[in-house]
Amino acid sequence: MKRMAAAIAAGIVLTGTASASASASAPEAADLRVVCQSTTLFVTHELCVTFQNVSDADVEKMEVRATTSTGRGHWELFGPHGTIKNSYDGEWKNLSHYWSGYEDGANGDLWCAVFWKDMGGGSGYIKGTQPLCVKATNRW
Repeated sequence: MKRMAAAIAAGIVLTGTASASASASAPEAADLRVVCQSTTLFVTHELCVTFQNVSDADVEKMEVRATTSTGRGHWELFGPHGTIKNSYDGEWKNLSHYWSGYEDGANGDLWCAVFWKDMGGGSGYIKGTQPLCVKATNRW
């Protein structure tokens, strides 16, 4: 909850717009809704969140892709219940980090990605990007 409040306070929370639905080759996937948001602030990156269906806010997949160099560090994917998955540490450029599974969601929830930059020498991490978030809505 603290990260979500910080994301909102930072003013960097961007709500995404619906992009494409899943392919017709998987009938049960026809109802999936994918919402993406991108930004360029220190790092150019995009976050896509796959919701379980067009009228529900439950999440099945999150993916963040950096197209410019991040420096050394890791991506954190998080939602209203906290951290969902951290990536491995490394240099991220034209690479994706994703999680798939199931996370319970509600209308208005924020699903976010943030990059944590490794300061080296065991000195810890600092926020390398502001949280980029997709807001769950019950609308297509």
